[in-house]
Amino acid sequence: MASHITIPERRNCLASVVAHALLMLLCVHPAWGQETLDIIDSIASKGDIERARSILEGWWETDLQDANRHDRQYALWLRGLLTVDPELASLDFRRLAVSFPGGPYSDDALSRLGLISVANGDLLEASAYFRAILLDYPISPKRKVAEEWLNSNQSALEVLELARIPEIEEQAQAIQKNTKSLGQASSGSPGRYAIQLGAFSNSQRARDLAKELASKGFEVRVVGIKGTALSRVRIGRFKERERASTLLHDLREIGQVATLVDDVFLEVEMP
Repeated sequence: MASHITIPERRNCLASVVAHALLMLLCVHPAWGQETLDIIDSIASKGDIERARSILEGWWETDLQDANRHDRQYALWLRGLLTVDPELASLDFRRLAVSFPGGPYSDDALSRLGLISVANGDLLEASAYFRAILLDYPISPKRKVAEEWLNSNQSALEVLELARIPEIEEQAQAIQKNTKSLGQASSGSPGRYAIQLGAFSNSQRARDLAKELASKGFEVRVVGIKGTALSRVRIGRFKERERASTLLHDLREIGQVATLVDDVFLEVEMP
């Protein structure tokens, strides 16, 4: 007897059966690392976003603690892509860009942050993200988009940057003053939390950023973390996450790319 199911319907049915089978396998083997993430990526690419998001949430609960560096980046990238909230997506993309410089998803994360900033009407913030691609990712396929956007908006950016110089200097001084008061309030121990403004495999890039921030009145330090070779540019040392979050918010208000870190106790001085 001839089937009354059309070819598209058969394909959709087959895709549903395959996705369901994969989901059942994941329940039996919850710790597959990258294999799980690849499956999530595949399911999402077929348009089943809800199922992909659900499996990814399970991965974060069961596999994150034992995940290697690459899988942590992969998971952050997928979560940023799958979230429906642009602000939450931005948090994951910022973490990729700041905490995993040179990673396989970091240049794309910067590009998406730039596009999100454009959509929000913040051209200065967008320019910071696109310029970071040009500075730190010389062979990235995202360079073309970044260059085209910066060139087409050059005049508008010059006007905005000139207008904001006094405002940024004033805000930087206020933030630095607030940072000192926050630091004094959390004194008595080396602290756990800090604000990281960049991490670089090239130590000169770290020193250049630190110099630029110092010229704006910030007290910054360039440090390493035990077990890694990256040079990290940081501000503040806090016992309480809430105080570090206050500084993070203030820095982002003036267009500074930054993220909150919780490993101050692992810092080592850079030569």
